[in-house]
Amino acid sequence: MMTAHESQIEMLLDRAPAEAVAEPGSRDAIARAAVELVDALRNHHTGTAEHSNRLALQCRRVGERLGLSADVLFELELVAILHDIGKLAVPAAILDLARPLNSRERAVVRSHTIRGAEILAQIAGLAHLAPLVRSSHERWDGTGYPDRIAGPRIPLHARVVFTVDSYDAMTNDRPYRRALADREARRRIAAASGSAFDPQVVRALLAADA
Repeated sequence: MMTAHESQIEMLLDRAPAEAVAEPGSRDAIARAAVELVDALRNHHTGTAEHSNRLALQCRRVGERLGLSADVLFELELVAILHDIGKLAVPAAILDLARPLNSRERAVVRSHTIRGAEILAQIAGLAHLAPLVRSSHERWDGTGYPDRIAGPRIPLHARVVFTVDSYDAMTNDRPYRRALADREARRRIAAASGSAFDPQVVRALLAADA
C-alpha cells in the first residue's frame, strides 16, 4: 500500500506532460527520489512535510489561475513539495521552538534554501529544480534571501511558492502562535502585494482561494 506521499507524487506524475517523463526510467527515478526525500523530511519533522503537501495542491490552483502550461505546472508542484527539503539540515528542536527565533537560529533556518538546492543538484531528474528551491524565499522588493534578487529576476515558480507558503503559514498553527483567520491572512497577503509578493501571483492566489 502506498503512503500518502507516494500517492500524491504518483498523481502528480500522472498529470505530467509526456515529455517531462519521456526518458526511459525517468518517471520511476523522479518518483523514487521525491518520495525518499519527502519521507526523510517527514521522519525529521512531520509538520514541515505536511505543509509541503498542502502547498503543492494550492500552488497548482494558483498556477492554473496564472494560465501556466502543463509542464510548468508539473515543475511548480515538484518545487512546492520539495521547497523545504533543506530543513533536513535544520535541527527539529529549532523548527519546534515555541517562541520567535533569535538571530543565530534564524540564520540556521534561512540556510535551508541553500542546503535544499545543494541536495537537489545531486539528484538526476531533480537537479534542474535546484535554482527554483534556492529562490523560494526571495521577496519581490529584493529583501528576501539568500541572494536578495528582486522582481521578475526571481523565477516564477519561486514567486508562486513563496506567496502560497506565506499564506499557508498564516492560516495554520505554528509552535509560537495560533493560525490567523482566513480573512486576516488574505488582508495581509494583499497588503504585501508589490513589496513581499509578486502582484500577479497575489491576484491569482486570492482569486483561486475565493
